[in-house]
Amino acid sequence: MNPEPGSVPDPRAHGVSRARGFLPDDDPLVSFSDDPVPPGAADVLDALDALADALPEHLADGTLRDRTRALDPIDPAVVDDLTHRQVVRLRQVTGFLASAHVHAIDADPVDSIPSGLAVGLYEASDRLEQKPMLAYDTQGLHNWHLRDASDGFAVDNVDAVVSFTDLDDERWFYAVHVAIEAAAGRALVAAGDAYRGVHDDDRALVEAACREIAESLGECTRIMQRMTEGNDPAVFATDYRPYFDGFDDVVYEGVDALDGPQSYRGGSGAQSSVLPALDGALDVDHAATSLLDHLRDMRAYMPPEHRALVADFEAATGLRDYVADSDPALVDAYDDAIDALHDFRKIHLSQVVQYIVAATGDATGTGGTDFMQFLGTMRNETADSRL
Repeated sequence: MNPEPGSVPDPRAHGVSRARGFLPDDDPLVSFSDDPVPPGAADVLDALDALADALPEHLADGTLRDRTRALDPIDPAVVDDLTHRQVVRLRQVTGFLASAHVHAIDADPVDSIPSGLAVGLYEASDRLEQKPMLAYDTQGLHNWHLRDASDGFAVDNVDAVVSFTDLDDERWFYAVHVAIEAAAGRALVAAGDAYRGVHDDDRALVEAACREIAESLGECTRIMQRMTEGNDPAVFATDYRPYFDGFDDVVYEGVDALDGPQSYRGGSGAQSSVLPALDGALDVDHAATSLLDHLRDMRAYMPPEHRALVADFEAATGLRDYVADSDPALVDAYDDAIDALHDFRKIHLSQVVQYIVAATGDATGTGGTDFMQFLGTMRNETADSRL
């Protein structure tokens, strides 16, 4: 069964590259001033830069909320004059600072974000068609710079742009995710090649693409296994994971477009587009569960172009049927890709146990979802997709 011509997914058309995957083609800004700053914006942007750079210090000494409340809100008209990278940084910096303001450890609870953060977070997110909340893309996809450009996305070569603490554990956490996203680029581009091969009835291309997916996912798994080298589970659970929590009935001061208190999910690897894209590409079916509903809800936090690619892969069914009607060598290549996806999920589940269940004693996720049971089910469903 061949996909229709218009249904052949093209990862490159959605900003995906073999070398970087869903990471941006242009390196993220470390400061707003790395791009030309529009007239009238320098003071507000400089203040945000300075506060973001000193975020760990202000959280540690308890002065953060005084400083966030003292910020002037950005003029929404100025946001229209920012470069794309500056808009992303505005969403990133205000997102980090807003989460730090709301979830400050050992501080009294608050139910509002001051306008000096809320306006910028809302306006930047609105232009990017995303939720006004710190999410996986600004925590991971745009939260890196390379120590040495010639060394690429090796974990040891990735620094974070913004962080809640000065702990190397937190830097390592972000670096591992960034390195996985980069390594997944080969698999994502190859998945598009596989569908081109199906459409053109080019079995050699489909087989090569499946083998590339397997090799790429194998590298992703090896990178993920390095998480424990530099990120202590107890430090993760107590020192910076609390800042990843979502918002529950929080008022965005100065944002008239939002009616009353708002609730949003916090940043999570479930907002990465890699696994749902590859599930769709490889025709891996998952039974309807509350976790699957939760994972689909998380797509609202993905960048629009990434959501679109996931939808394209899910709509372009036919790869598995094409392989099933083919020769044993192609079946073996497809099964190798499935095995690699299964292995990734197996290691991920073991790290969920290590970093969340064992470190916190919590076996449930947002809304009481028993993620241990359902992540195990998704792992098993992946294995069951072998031909």
